[in-house]
Parts: sequence; structure tokens; C-alpha cells
Amino acid sequence: MVLIDLWGNVVKSNMKHRKENGNGIAEAGVAMALLIPLFLVLIHLTVEVAKAYLIKAALTAGANRAVRQMSINYWLDRNIASNRSIQNAMVYDKVRISTMIVDSQQFSDASFDLSSNPPVVSVTVTYTGGKYGLAPYPDPDPLALGANYVISATVTHALE
Repeated sequence: MVLIDLWGNVVKSNMKHRKENGNGIAEAGVAMALLIPLFLVLIHLTVEVAKAYLIKAALTAGANRAVRQMSINYWLDRNIASNRSIQNAMVYDKVRISTMIVDSQQFSDASFDLSSNPPVVSVTVTYTGGKYGLAPYPDPDPLALGANYVISATVTHALE
């Protein structure tokens, strides 16, 4: 298409330039349609990894508190090394971290190694989403991995 300006001069058509602008908008729309879901998945993964890190840090703090109390209470009652009900009463029932450690069953039996020098005790605590009234993890769980996903922390401490 040829255009003529007010003075009678022939002006080149801008039709090709206009078509390129329309293509750019369409290409940007397609790129956004592909990138936005990818960006949202990356945000979701970042949030879930951060939650896992916070859970692990809370479990480590709880296990540290429990193993320290276990090492102190060993000298008050040596039966604590072999009796789970004494472990629960003297230590595990007192260690709670809101929404992370809510039940004594999250702790495994304390492991005492009296033959090492110095003698040590180890405590393990686990977070299994959906158990003991804990929130499911990951949440939401589009791949149904939560039932198999367990976060745990083990701490070893010398008997005091």
C-alpha cells in the first residue's frame, strides 16, 4: 500500500511495522503463558524447602533439649537408660515445640553408650506430616509424597 502525504510526496507504508508489533504482543503472551506457571512452581518449591528447613531446625532444637535433659536425669535415675516410661515422664513429656513436637511418640528410645569415653546418649525426634496431629507436609501435596516424607534430627550428648 502506498500513501501520499499532503504535499504529494509518496510515503512508504508502515503496514509491515504494524504487523511486527502485533506479533510481538502475541509472542509476549505465549511467553507469559509458559513462564508464569514455571515461576509459580519455583515459588512453591522455595516455600516448601524453607518450611522443611524450619521443621528440621525445630526438631534439632527439641532433640538438643531432650538429650541434655536425658544426660542430666541419667544421674538421678539410671533406670532411664532402659525404661521408656521413665524417659517419657522425666524428659519427652516436657519437650514441646508448637506445631513441630507435639507428642512424646515422636521421640525414639534414647540410645545410651556407656562404654564410650565419655559415655554418651543420643536422641532422635521425627516429624511425619499428618501424624500426632501435625500439619501435613508438603502442603499442598500434588505428587502425594507426604505419606512417605519424614524429617528427623538426632543429637548426641555426653552424660553430665
